[in-house]
Amino acid sequence: MGKIDIDEIENLMRTCVDCGLEGLEIAEQFTLEELADIYNGIGPDRFPEVIRKALDKMHPSLLPVAFIHDVQYHIGGTKEDFTAANNLFKANGKRMAFAGYAWYDPRRYLVWNTSRRFGNLCELFGLKGYNLRGDAAK
Repeated sequence: MGKIDIDEIENLMRTCVDCGLEGLEIAEQFTLEELADIYNGIGPDRFPEVIRKALDKMHPSLLPVAFIHDVQYHIGGTKEDFTAANNLFKANGKRMAFAGYAWYDPRRYLVWNTSRRFGNLCELFGLKGYNLRGDAAK
């Protein structure tokens, strides 16, 4: 997707804090430049850039969620960590939906449902992109 601008990374991190997303502390071990290299938006890095850009445009409220998720996938861990990262995507997606839209706004429920679908898709098909460590990597 090309390198993301440092200002965009700072904006994503600020949004994560403002919306109460969990898991942002994982990014503290990296510089902004490293985070710009790690983050690729919505969709796996093996997707063509044009598809990831389209997903980003279609689901802008989930970009901060994808940011934390990308860092988690980069760091990796066990199969249990993989599942926890995907579950956190769903939980953080709900937080973004509730932070961005009132209870009566249908977009709240669209974003929330989309985050659940994306988290489930990651669980089903994302292991290839996860930096698996431990016995499961053998």
